[in-house]
Amino acid sequence: MLSKLAFRNVCRQIGNYLIYFITVSMTVALLFAVNNIIFGEEIGRFSETISEFRTGLTGIVVFISLIVAFVLSYATSFMLKLRKREFGTYLTLGMSRRNILILFISETMFICLIALGLGLALGLVIYQGLMAIMMNLMEMEFVLSPYSLDGVFFTIVLVVAIFVLSSFASAIYLKRVSIYDLIHGDKKVEKKVKHPKLWFIITLASLVLIAGSCLVFNRECEAVILKGSMATRMMEAVLALGVGIILFHIGLARSIVFMLLRNKWIRSRGTSTFVLRQLSGTLGSNSVMIGFLAFLLTFAVIGSNVSFMQRVSQETALNQNYPYDITYCENLYEDKSGEEIPLDEAEQIIQKYVPIENKMEYTLYTSGGQEFANHTKWSGYGYGGMTDSFMSVSDFNKICEPLGYEPIRLENEFMVIANLPEVLQFSWEDFVFEWEGIAYNYKGCSSDYPMFCYMYFYIILPDAAVETMDIESSYAIYDVKDEKYDAMNLRKELSYPYTETYAGETYTVDRTDFRIREYSRQAENSSSAILVIGALFVSAIFLFLAMAILALKTLSGISEDRRRYQMLFRLGVSDRQRGRTLFRQTFYFFLMPFLAAVLMCFPTAIICNNIMVMNGFDTLAFQVYTISAGIALVMISVYIIYYAATYLIAKRAIVQFQI
Repeated sequence: MLSKLAFRNVCRQIGNYLIYFITVSMTVALLFAVNNIIFGEEIGRFSETISEFRTGLTGIVVFISLIVAFVLSYATSFMLKLRKREFGTYLTLGMSRRNILILFISETMFICLIALGLGLALGLVIYQGLMAIMMNLMEMEFVLSPYSLDGVFFTIVLVVAIFVLSSFASAIYLKRVSIYDLIHGDKKVEKKVKHPKLWFIITLASLVLIAGSCLVFNRECEAVILKGSMATRMMEAVLALGVGIILFHIGLARSIVFMLLRNKWIRSRGTSTFVLRQLSGTLGSNSVMIGFLAFLLTFAVIGSNVSFMQRVSQETALNQNYPYDITYCENLYEDKSGEEIPLDEAEQIIQKYVPIENKMEYTLYTSGGQEFANHTKWSGYGYGGMTDSFMSVSDFNKICEPLGYEPIRLENEFMVIANLPEVLQFSWEDFVFEWEGIAYNYKGCSSDYPMFCYMYFYIILPDAAVETMDIESSYAIYDVKDEKYDAMNLRKELSYPYTETYAGETYTVDRTDFRIREYSRQAENSSSAILVIGALFVSAIFLFLAMAILALKTLSGISEDRRRYQMLFRLGVSDRQRGRTLFRQTFYFFLMPFLAAVLMCFPTAIICNNIMVMNGFDTLAFQVYTISAGIALVMISVYIIYYAATYLIAKRAIVQFQI
């Protein structure tokens, strides 16, 4: 009997449940897609650290599922408000609270099963879409990926757990609420906001906090990248931004209506006073919810921007750190293991995987002193073993010219080459380097060249100057045939075991004297693809849940809004004008937590662009702004869809309702 009633109630309430149902289905679909990525066999080909990847992403999915459960329990309370009178009538007619609980749980399970089925069906498509994005990011050919039974099972477990947790609070409410509150609860007068002027001051202070946190974060990035400072305040700036976002929206929701009502011009325009009165109670009673929704949306925007920024900068960083296909360093490690692979044998191993087209050799020298290091922070205590490193100008030009750089000319001069941007802050302008009785003057310091050695910086000198220095390390660089090859296994064959002791424990690790660009490209592609997919997953979940809560909160007040809009009708307000009034009321409510999140795309893009410039990636600025604009457009599109659906449902129930 109760199961039939529950099924009939779900069918009858489908209009009110539509937005909730669609959101839950999309959430299930995203969970299914990501779980298939986690447990699928395909991902094993992408990442060497597959166990760490699966553990980390599984933790994210579980954490997001808890947030989903909390948000859905919040959303369920709105749907209960739509049906207070119905449940109160059931109690009045003699139905026990136990029966109502069973009825409610049965309805929830019906929705769960339907949403699970639809979500799994949508997930089949979304999973292939995510895999297509991932393979594109990893520069691999897309093929249809098989589905994982473990992923399906884990999704079902998570969805059931989400519905159980989200229904728990509602079940407690139904068990304790009185019949009077159920029948007359929607007629309660919303409390008036106290101290609106104080909240307006808090709003302004929070706006200053948001701006200040962005400036501090940008300054900390500059200090870390250009000066090598510790990121002591970076996390504090992020926390301050979060607090500022929440307080700004709470204060704005509790003060904006009061401030607008003080303006006579606004009050006198049509139904503006009615709209503001409607918003006054709604914004005030939901200010905390609005603050936290804005927080979720804002950090979804930031996370998406940062993940795509990392992907955009990856190729440029790869060319900066790996100017040639393969680089060999004879003394890459100070301590030898005795297991090092001889260079001629290593070249034979490389030829097994990919043909070598060109080989060049160059040498790094040392004076044994710290004359240049003494002009930096890398001298004194803790840097006693660090000595100055030098390269001949002929070797430097030899390895730079094939990359398109102009050769440099030195006449009793030296030039500092910086591998870190922070080296540029140090000055050698007044320093004269003397070697073998010859003085060499400062010509310049540049960070425009790729990384040819693994020092903070090194010095270019005329050939005659370095001939009397000791050899610090020998390098060999290789250009290989431009084709795809198995760089993962190549690196394994070029690696050798090394045993070290730390804290009384002995460990054996693999290390290599070769740096392989293709291996690094594949590894970084895997990491960036996983980062982008994870950011897209979290952002999409947050966006859908935030829009669903706003929609359900708007629809939960239909009963009271209908009564008030009937009063407008009796006062002679036309249906068209009432439709416009409802549009403004719902639009402003929807816009409150959403606008700041979209606007945060701009400072986020500016900070990301500054980070690019500070790292020497000036040419990528346009792409950063393009990505940020794209993210904003996607969010606006989702916003329009949810808002349009909510407004049309509300308009049919309120304005077009027959009195």
